[in-house]
Amino acid sequence: MINEPSGQDQVIQSSTKKSKHKVAITVLACALLGWFSLPTLSQWAGGVPSYEGSSMMSSKVFKGTLVRDIAVSGKLVAANAPTLYSTESGQITLTAKPGDKVSENDIVATLASPELTATIAQERSKLARLKIEASRGELIDSEAQLDLERSLDTAQVRLNASTRELERAQVSFEKQVISQLDFVTTKDAKLEAELFYKHAKKRVELAKKRLSFENQTRQFSVKSQQLVVDELTRRQGELAIRAPVAGIVGNWLVQQKERVATSQAIMTIVDLSQYEAELNVPEFYADDLGLGLQVSLKIAGNTLTGQVSSISPEVKGSQVMVRVSVDVNNDIKLRQNQRLNARIEFEKKDNVLMVKRGDFLKSTAGKAAFVINSDSATMQPISIGSQSVEFVEITSGLNAGDDIIISDYTDFEANQQIRITQ
Repeated sequence: MINEPSGQDQVIQSSTKKSKHKVAITVLACALLGWFSLPTLSQWAGGVPSYEGSSMMSSKVFKGTLVRDIAVSGKLVAANAPTLYSTESGQITLTAKPGDKVSENDIVATLASPELTATIAQERSKLARLKIEASRGELIDSEAQLDLERSLDTAQVRLNASTRELERAQVSFEKQVISQLDFVTTKDAKLEAELFYKHAKKRVELAKKRLSFENQTRQFSVKSQQLVVDELTRRQGELAIRAPVAGIVGNWLVQQKERVATSQAIMTIVDLSQYEAELNVPEFYADDLGLGLQVSLKIAGNTLTGQVSSISPEVKGSQVMVRVSVDVNNDIKLRQNQRLNARIEFEKKDNVLMVKRGDFLKSTAGKAAFVINSDSATMQPISIGSQSVEFVEITSGLNAGDDIIISDYTDFEANQQIRITQ
């Protein structure tokens, strides 16, 4: 038979005071929870999304100097790298190898041109013949002039004799020794002698002029032939091809002992004393380019400065070729065709409101930005001005000290307000 459990029962006295304390604590906890969750609940009720702050990039708006520039790439080239050409057709002998250092006027190649050598010999022989003919012509002219002078002297003698004869006839006629006919005949003889002397004198003068012209013609022929020989000699001297500048030999453009044609490229000489940078600038910035713009160049960790010296007038592959004169630092070793990065400075503005560039410019086309206020961000309209590689000018909508989101707005650009969580 099972005994009843009445012996195990105990009477518990209820405490009204403890129950009241538990109810008060529960009410207080619920109130505190509601207070702290009220902003979250209100945002959730208003449809405000939340995003992690670690996934966003922000930057403060500040005042400073904005340099509007562009980052481009290019290569370093020698400002003076002449190409040498053959002056004549013939066999080439290259005496300087690629990489050799040469001074100005050093012989770097020689040409063998048998045709030019033969032509020079022929023209020199012709020059010698013309000189001999000119000398012989001078002798012939001297003989002709002597004959004419003899005729003039003969006429002079006849004139003198006729003058004396007329004087005697005058005296004899006055004394009635000779007749008037003999006297007149004597006067006619004197007149004839005068005319003969006058004509002989003119012939001598004309002969001197003619002989002078003939002598000048012979001299001109000699001088003309001398110019031909001098030109051929000059061409022969240029068979020894010399370096126009001091530098190093670049590439051979022909093979050793190859037969080359006139004006064929032979080799290049690179002048390492002055460099230029060739930059490829997008055509979008073509209108902003101008001569004299400042350029900062970064080459193998070193920074150099330069100025825009020339701008290509045409666009190739959506790029504009720009040449920049480089201020060379002798402590930096530069090489031909060395790659480099550059920044071209278009404009410089002082004391402007600006912020760091970011993807938000693409998201809103620079017309709006999310301004951070504690744990939330609100989109507000803005306007931008000049842009550089790192910063963008804010012309309206923001104040100095404002903190804005500069990362991409793709995930939340449809909202006017977002919540930022830690």
